[in-house]
Amino acid sequence: MTLDFGKGLPLDQPVTVEVAVRRGHLFITRPVMAIMLGLLGLAAVLLSRRPRPLGTGLPAAMALVSPFAAWFWWSWATPRWRHWALARGLDPDALQQLAQESGLVWPKGHVFEKTEFRFRPPDDSSIGTV
Repeated sequence: MTLDFGKGLPLDQPVTVEVAVRRGHLFITRPVMAIMLGLLGLAAVLLSRRPRPLGTGLPAAMALVSPFAAWFWWSWATPRWRHWALARGLDPDALQQLAQESGLVWPKGHVFEKTEFRFRPPDDSSIGTV
């Protein structure tokens, strides 16, 4: 799966740190919230049904899994967003500062920041070869 953080942005204008952080929230924070609220909402709906054909086990599991599923998305998408932003020539310190202030990323060295999955950018030398 590939994320296009620049989708819809004008190609003739440079990406600023502010735009990059807004794109990060669009592609990372919104899906995190959708995953959490979606699974919790579905669990609540399943628990409210009478009779409970699925019992309480599945809805309870969904409620317990929701933060982990959302964290998985954040851990996978954040390094890809960071790579996208830095590949556009943005200052890494300014990007980190604004992303941290807006709640998109954790401070450098924080235990949660270390849960970002390692990202190895694709090898561009293979593009266009058979």
